[in-house]
Amino acid sequence: MIFNAPNTKRNRIAALIAIALGLGVGFYVTVSGKGNSDTPEKITLPPTPTASETVSPPTPPQTLPAGRLEDIDFNAYSQDLAEPFGLVMGETRLDSIDKIRLYFAPEPGVNMVNMTSSTFERDDGSVMLFARNNLPDDAVFAQEIYAVFSGPGDAQKFNQKLAAYGLRLKCRRGDNAMEWTTELCP
Repeated sequence: MIFNAPNTKRNRIAALIAIALGLGVGFYVTVSGKGNSDTPEKITLPPTPTASETVSPPTPPQTLPAGRLEDIDFNAYSQDLAEPFGLVMGETRLDSIDKIRLYFAPEPGVNMVNMTSSTFERDDGSVMLFARNNLPDDAVFAQEIYAVFSGPGDAQKFNQKLAAYGLRLKCRRGDNAMEWTTELCP
């Protein structure tokens, strides 16, 4: 039998309280084991590892962008290799960033890739570095692209213009496997 009470604010509040109490009692019975004649299983925790058994934290991959602007060797990149990005000298920073992010975005159904970026702001421009690794490609493991923008910073930084760019790769195989290169991967 369904009880059909008038739809008033007081009845709605009473219904919500009744539901909340019912859920609370059900949760209590489930957690406490009351109402269940079976004895709960004894849970044993694994022993705490000793200092000699502790696992060291993983080291970050060496494909991350540089930590300082001085760490970037711009001669170790190729503008020709970056041609598929569609970057155009003189385009705005926003347009360039959009093209880089769209190029680096994984395709639907493709494994996840790791992507990182670094930005170095200066009074007369900026340098951005984007990298992605663990690519679902049998030849290329990682890609890293830099973009140099000229123009005033702060509030005007998104109007900065692309002044230079380049790409380098890390190949899975070949004579220089897992080392940065400006050559196409075999």
